[in-house]
Amino acid sequence: MANNEKITGLEGSTNFEQDEKTLLAALLEASDYKSNTEGNTRIIAVKKNDIVLFRFRVRALSQMEVQAARKKATREIPNPAGDKFPAISGEMNLSEYHSNLIYTATVEEDRKKVWNNKSFMENKNILNAEECIDLVLKGGIKEKVVNVIFELSGYGNEDVVDDIEFIKN
Repeated sequence: MANNEKITGLEGSTNFEQDEKTLLAALLEASDYKSNTEGNTRIIAVKKNDIVLFRFRVRALSQMEVQAARKKATREIPNPAGDKFPAISGEMNLSEYHSNLIYTATVEEDRKKVWNNKSFMENKNILNAEECIDLVLKGGIKEKVVNVIFELSGYGNEDVVDDIEFIKN
């Protein structure tokens, strides 16, 4: 661990009572990524011909939210073993999965204004926010936004201690 890193949690104290308070503070800080958007969001600017059309903010997702988005985009199919057995997961619709991730990760305030925009939905004759996302964002843009969401969610970043010696001790 580098000398300039902020120490939070049990390794920073020798007093048991203080250890508990420090650990609680560290746990609370680590768990506020959904509600505390300060520093935990990224602004996505949607452009056309180098002109920004609109912006929205995305936040990190929990593993449960990612799993729910995947499940929602996966259709169940009849079990090949017969009707007596439960249905099984079929192929996942990647476009729907990406739309679900973007919708879930969009900050609530922006979600209401952008993806749940009633006037736009009526104008385009669409029924839900995921359809709105599909209409507004091209496939490659959706993939880039999903990559930002995964980065914010901790996939592939260095927020977790990577010093193997520290983990062994």
